[in-house]
Amino acid sequence: MALPRCSSLVVASGLFLAAFAIYLAVDHHRPENVELRSVPGVVAGRLPVPSLAERMARSAVYTASPSIAVLAPGDYVITDNLFGPGSGADRSGTTRVFRSRDGGLSWQALTPLRDMKRGSLFVLGGSLYLFGYRAAPGDLLIRRSQDGGETWSEPRDESDGVLRRGDFGGTPNRPVVHDRRIWIAVSGRRVMSAPVDADLLRADSWTLSDRADTSRGPFGKKAVITEGQVVASPETGVVVMPKIQGVPSTALLRVGKAPGKLRDPRSDDWVPFPGGEKKFAVGFDDVTGSFFALSNPVLPAYADSGWPPEMIRNAAALLVSPDLRNWRVATVFLESPNVDYEAFQYFAFDIDGDDLVIASRTAFDIGDGKPPRGHDSNLTTFHRIGDFRRFLVPDSDGGR
Repeated sequence: MALPRCSSLVVASGLFLAAFAIYLAVDHHRPENVELRSVPGVVAGRLPVPSLAERMARSAVYTASPSIAVLAPGDYVITDNLFGPGSGADRSGTTRVFRSRDGGLSWQALTPLRDMKRGSLFVLGGSLYLFGYRAAPGDLLIRRSQDGGETWSEPRDESDGVLRRGDFGGTPNRPVVHDRRIWIAVSGRRVMSAPVDADLLRADSWTLSDRADTSRGPFGKKAVITEGQVVASPETGVVVMPKIQGVPSTALLRVGKAPGKLRDPRSDDWVPFPGGEKKFAVGFDDVTGSFFALSNPVLPAYADSGWPPEMIRNAAALLVSPDLRNWRVATVFLESPNVDYEAFQYFAFDIDGDDLVIASRTAFDIGDGKPPRGHDSNLTTFHRIGDFRRFLVPDSDGGR
């Protein structure tokens, strides 16, 4: 006798679920012969591309939020962290640490850190620091290493690395020293600072600014403004430049006379910025007096790809500006035609002599499956722009 229609659906659903459970239980071997030589730059760290089963089971893990610091010429440290539904980053961040002693040609994985996410590396007073968050969101923490990232202090309380308790968030940015203080952006609309000669592990050494009010800007009250980057020069003072979701623009949020005040942007502080709808990195070069940035502008060839601008991350560019207001693309230093599943993003940089050394959160097909999207990165990669100041000369194309 034929089963009723509803019973047939129940049986079919049960068979599917049983088959899927078996699929999850099987050890699906990924290809071992991955091709790292095809990846632009040098791979510092990688994760296997999650299988369809892992993605459906919400156990996928990806790389994110790289940072880089130069310890000595040719001696570098990179950190990144894990994200994705299987990473547990909403409860406790996991930060990986890598070191190179040969100018970025090879990388050694050091001991990873728990309770640390979205860290920003910097060197001050001969020590290496990592400023970040316990989770996403979470307490605001700082760690110190005296041996180049091999071992780190453990945040325990407000005298030993716990700077603020609560639901804080942000992404890596390169801290700057200005007026004898170290400055670092928090979220998109705040900045934290401390005297350079203070004990940076103490919470009372740091001043957290109020939030700049961006609700009266040209993009309305609902504009999502996050992932601020800090930059400073003698002419501009300290400025926080955030990402504005969906819009190739940024805002210039200036520190006031007191370190706890971040000014609300004026109408002329909202400026066009190629790639400003994604997280970018920005700096000031005191040799040339120019500002520069690393971003993901949407190149004309990919504007009609079908992806929203904030998800088009397949090209990496060096931008240049004389004043933080007028930006031009000086050079595109990375590009993939595979806009849907390859990307170079969330750049971090440091300066080693005449070179710009860069860490990238990278999604790239290395033979163990295509990343689901360019956003879903499987690699942390190292890159170098040699003699980068040639691009900072006005109207220069760097000889290209």
